[in-house]
Amino acid sequence: MINSISVLFITLDPDLAGQVIGRIRYRGHAVRPKQAGNARDLERLLQSHRFDAVVLIDGDMDIGLEELTETLHRAGRQTPIVMLTDRAQELRLSAVEGGAFAVVDTENHDVAAAMTLKAVEYLNKGREINHLRTLLQEADRRYLLMLDSSRYPIACFHEGVATYANDTWRNCFEMELSESLDRLTLQDLVIPDQHEDLAHLLRIRQNQPENVETCETLTLRTRRGQTFDADLLLTGAVIGGQPCTVVHLSFTGGEPALQELNGPAMKPLGHDRSPGPPSGSEGHTTPRTDTGAARARPSEGARRDEPAKPEDRAQVPRPPDEPRVDPAELQREFLRAVERTLADTARSERPLGLVVCALDTRDRQPGDSPDALGSALQRSLAMTLPRSATVAVLERGHCGILLADTNRTAVEAQLDTLVKQVQGQAIPLDDGGTVTGSLACGAVLADDTESSAQELLDRCHQALAEARASGGGCYRFRMPPGIQQSDPEADGIWKTRVEEALQKNGLKLLYQPIVSLQGDDAPRYDVFVRLETEGGEAYEPNEFLPAMERSGVAAPLDRWIIQHAVIALSEQLQRDPRTTFFVRLSQGSLDAQAVVTWLQEFLEHSQVPAGNIVVEFKEATILTQLDSAGATAQGLKALGVGLCIGDFGNGLDPFTILGQVDAGYIKLDGGYISRLASDHSAQESVRQLTETAHASDRQVIVPMVEDADTLTHLFSVQVNLVQGYFVQPPSEQLDFDFASGL
Repeated sequence: MINSISVLFITLDPDLAGQVIGRIRYRGHAVRPKQAGNARDLERLLQSHRFDAVVLIDGDMDIGLEELTETLHRAGRQTPIVMLTDRAQELRLSAVEGGAFAVVDTENHDVAAAMTLKAVEYLNKGREINHLRTLLQEADRRYLLMLDSSRYPIACFHEGVATYANDTWRNCFEMELSESLDRLTLQDLVIPDQHEDLAHLLRIRQNQPENVETCETLTLRTRRGQTFDADLLLTGAVIGGQPCTVVHLSFTGGEPALQELNGPAMKPLGHDRSPGPPSGSEGHTTPRTDTGAARARPSEGARRDEPAKPEDRAQVPRPPDEPRVDPAELQREFLRAVERTLADTARSERPLGLVVCALDTRDRQPGDSPDALGSALQRSLAMTLPRSATVAVLERGHCGILLADTNRTAVEAQLDTLVKQVQGQAIPLDDGGTVTGSLACGAVLADDTESSAQELLDRCHQALAEARASGGGCYRFRMPPGIQQSDPEADGIWKTRVEEALQKNGLKLLYQPIVSLQGDDAPRYDVFVRLETEGGEAYEPNEFLPAMERSGVAAPLDRWIIQHAVIALSEQLQRDPRTTFFVRLSQGSLDAQAVVTWLQEFLEHSQVPAGNIVVEFKEATILTQLDSAGATAQGLKALGVGLCIGDFGNGLDPFTILGQVDAGYIKLDGGYISRLASDHSAQESVRQLTETAHASDRQVIVPMVEDADTLTHLFSVQVNLVQGYFVQPPSEQLDFDFASGL
């Protein structure tokens, strides 16, 4: 997934670049843009910055595609170029042949944004491939070095032909150390009478995972015709990108006992000895197969997609020292397991499966806490899942399931089984009672191209919300944001739910304090909304608001939020007349006359001064709906309502947007804050944005403050206001002590 991208715009028209930036932002990606208006600026920027994509706006300056390509090559860059042009269709092919990643019509900002993201994805894939190739080469080097240093005979074969043999192997078979391995086959090493036994052994080997050893005792012969008996231990490995069979010899008779390299000795195989070095991965023991007729015992990984037997239940992690652990800590431990498995997918042909499950109960009692339900669900799931699976209790009574080295078909089969098993089942609780209900699951498939386990978990929660919205007793998969398409059926379900909630007051407002760092103790609260069902389930805004935008329910939802926020504000003003609420308007509400007139009438009816309300517009909303947003903002400002621009700071010159929306507050984009404590460039950007805002008498709000280090940096650059979990999580109560501050 692309989170934040650095884009160089070659143009003299920052407004046109801003339109493309707005469409990229609307797709959920932060943009760090730079602009080059001449060849000197271009060369300077390429020398000092690495960009994820270059957008060339054709025709408005002297820099053309050929010059840009040459300059990129001179700077040692291979950055993909997206070209915006008014050329005729028949002339655009030459631009693609000239090195452009994509050629897009100048006025088609949506396609330009999409192709820019595709160009960044293309570049990142190339970087990942190069990085993995380097890691693979280093792993090969270390593995072969380990085999070289072994005193036991070891060789590797690809399609039956030797590709490697250590010195001990060469000495054992009376081969010259300089002799080529090109014509050496396994069959050459076994006496003719046992060629059929060898063929049988190799056929069995083909059906085994890499980390399972297959063993057979055969009679071998050297180049000079001498024969001897030895156990052939066969495992798998990938060397130089090719699958290989690794053969380790273990001798009968007077040879010394062979010990496992870099690991404990294993049980002897019919003789007083232990197996030799590991195969496939350095420093790890591998499962053994004891066989007189090449019988192979599969490892845990080989059984991971089979139905679990009672003795093969899924792993249920719990720290040994505490019988009960905070679900937040269990979730963190689960995420660490996902991260480790995500890294392991670099060595696997198949991805991991990640699932979040929730039990929708019909007979839930007041004493049945989410943690108790989560523990009960965890035990029930572990009864069915294979031993290779990991099941953990997460927050809100949800359960996470991690399935390593799997595929879509296998995950669907597991989920089908789980949903049917839980449906109507009496699940035992810790207190001796039982609970019944249906299971809803959200799932993703991922490999090491994903950026983080947390993002995967978030997508699982989004898919879980869709499954529950459709009535539960089912599962939904969630694709990456760049691939995910809107689901009309799911959007329709969310629309129905929200419309019912609007009629039955099934929505709840939460308030998060916005606190001054400059000694101002006036109460300010940011207003959020949460959807709650009759069954007691709660959904966060990110789970349903995108569907509301697509299905046309955003405007009535905005009005419901503002209406109920104003009612709460009216009561709060009796305690402190300085109290200010921050509310939002989405794209669906940008009908200037209608929303301004409605708000004026409602404020007058509620006797709430307009100055105690601040309306926030997202920067991307303004860029994509410039005229409507500007007209609505002007009407609100004339009414006396305060204005705020959220997700601020991603345009080429973000302050030009204030010409359309003259906001007294700017709320910085969270992308700056997430890396503020460790990224000097982010610190400098926040400082510059704050200084520029103060110069025009505007206040800067910083959201998502999660720790003391971030707060310290914000103090140093004289930011006005902050909010975040470090200050206080969103709450139903308006009880923050602004007089005490932070």
